[in-house]
Amino acid sequence: MEKLEVFIIPTPLMGHAGQPVDLARMLVNRFHHITATILVMKLPGDTVGTDYTDSLTSSQKINNDHHDRINFIHFPPMDIDLFAGFPPVSALADEVTERHKPIIRNLVASRSNGPAVPRLGALIVDMFCTTMLDVGKEFGIPSYVFFTSNAAFLGIMLHFQTLHDEQDQEISELANSNTELMIPSYGSPVPPGVLPFVLIDKESWSKRFLRHSRKYREAKGIIVNTFQELEPHALLSFDDKTPPVYTLGPMLKPEKTTTNSEVLQWLDGQPKSTVLFLCFGSRGWFNGDQVKELAIAIERSGYRFIWSLRRPPSEDVKGFPVDYTDYNEVLPDGFLERTANRGKVVGWVPQTELLAHVAVGGFVSHCGWNSILESLWYGVPIATWPMYAEQQLDALQLVKELGLAVEICLDYQKLNKNQRLISASDIEKGIRAVMDSNSTVRANVTEMKAKSRMALEEGGSSSASLKRFVDDFMYM
Repeated sequence: MEKLEVFIIPTPLMGHAGQPVDLARMLVNRFHHITATILVMKLPGDTVGTDYTDSLTSSQKINNDHHDRINFIHFPPMDIDLFAGFPPVSALADEVTERHKPIIRNLVASRSNGPAVPRLGALIVDMFCTTMLDVGKEFGIPSYVFFTSNAAFLGIMLHFQTLHDEQDQEISELANSNTELMIPSYGSPVPPGVLPFVLIDKESWSKRFLRHSRKYREAKGIIVNTFQELEPHALLSFDDKTPPVYTLGPMLKPEKTTTNSEVLQWLDGQPKSTVLFLCFGSRGWFNGDQVKELAIAIERSGYRFIWSLRRPPSEDVKGFPVDYTDYNEVLPDGFLERTANRGKVVGWVPQTELLAHVAVGGFVSHCGWNSILESLWYGVPIATWPMYAEQQLDALQLVKELGLAVEICLDYQKLNKNQRLISASDIEKGIRAVMDSNSTVRANVTEMKAKSRMALEEGGSSSASLKRFVDDFMYM
């Protein structure tokens, strides 16, 4: 069989860096004639993200599996001072991607001119790297979008693009609707209050998401990090203008290997499913008043806990939180002393390793799609606390449509200057619900854990979709 190389191009954001590695592993494990090369761009100022992406090359998950056919090309980080006009993280990532386009074009050209072995068979570009589809088109390389979020959110992006382009709908006005919205990819009505800021903000929509949504239509296919059993309604909602959708998930990001972790050692001494884990992603942080409400709720609940608490970003790191040097400056007086025997407040933690630990029984999460898939894979129920991007819709889908999470809040928007505080009583209620060992949600999560693993097995839904995807570019 002809040997083929596949280029995978992730967006330079930490939440988008890991799943492409799992996709590469799936491809080379299943198809011995395929080599996967991951082109790694770095985001200036994101030291945690850069450290993580650098670690992917030596990931134990890769080294144990055909690592000789998974290659990485790490582009050197660009000087952050070159991007003074692009302070938001999303705009910075877009600009970094655009500046790499000529470099990647030259790389594709070098693989396309002459009898290269293996032949470059496909480009797989992240959902926010759609400008790279132009490179594939120029050289006649089949090009696919890797949608790292879920099928329902893909559906709303395409639906809003249709409303904008074909019905002249001003998308930002939907946030002021007096009624709940019927979105084809969601099985329950969508309250206007949970529409993500990135879709209803005129600048974010027109300059980023509308542009990407239009480009999705140009792709030869769209890979979605989900599985048939998780989102049957959303996957049936796509119209005939949508390219073929391949469900290859769950693809989980490899975690940076941690050795001799004090947190993991502490977990080893705790009973099964008794520890509450609170973590809000690589960009998650709260102001001081919200931290205090959260601390009060944790203390009142009485549960064991691990709380990943990070300081709000300063101007010089352009939107990335950092670890505290002294938690007492933000926590209520005496909190650390009163809870010392049953919990730990920490900075950055290896989330996947903690979710995999048998002592963890509940997860207060920002509802990023990576975190949701990890929680389902390990059977840990979520209490929802969305913050940015599409997380409000993720939380809604989990709670109202799928019954796979309990609610702390659904409409929290970190970018909303008038965002209300979430009260300690509401947080405590959510904590108690997610830690309930006999809840329907916990039973549903346990069932979906089994389905998520079956999807990847031979004959499973994602395994079959993977074969259809490879056949599509092999026999074009």
